[in-house]
Amino acid sequence: MAGIYIHIPFCRQACHYCNFHFSVSQRHKEGFLASLLREIELRHDFFGKPKMPGGKFRLDSIYLGGGTPSILSISELNSIFERLSEYFDYDQGNEITLEANPDDLTFEKLEALRQTPINRLSIGIQSFHAADLASMNRVH
Repeated sequence: MAGIYIHIPFCRQACHYCNFHFSVSQRHKEGFLASLLREIELRHDFFGKPKMPGGKFRLDSIYLGGGTPSILSISELNSIFERLSEYFDYDQGNEITLEANPDDLTFEKLEALRQTPINRLSIGIQSFHAADLASMNRVH
């Protein structure tokens, strides 16, 4: 089995407990995404020789983590999947996960996510108590 993890290092704010690499500024998001798409192109052969007809390597899972990848727009998410599909073979039966902050999951966003390859959400609910969330500097 082969999987790929893509780190999206952007968050709306810094939670006190988080030790992951992230930025609360989105001014570099466009440049980061361009670099990510280029990195997929440059390093697609990391897994070795293609295992599938057509020169593509088979992926069994794709995981977009962070940071907060649900901060990305649907078009930004689709650009990642379009680039992945140029070099990798995967289908809707595979586990394709997006880490999400509950605040990002509006009805409209959820409806739009249905039009992407994503079929699993990992929702970062840290607490349902406002005082706990405030102590963590966490929103949702």
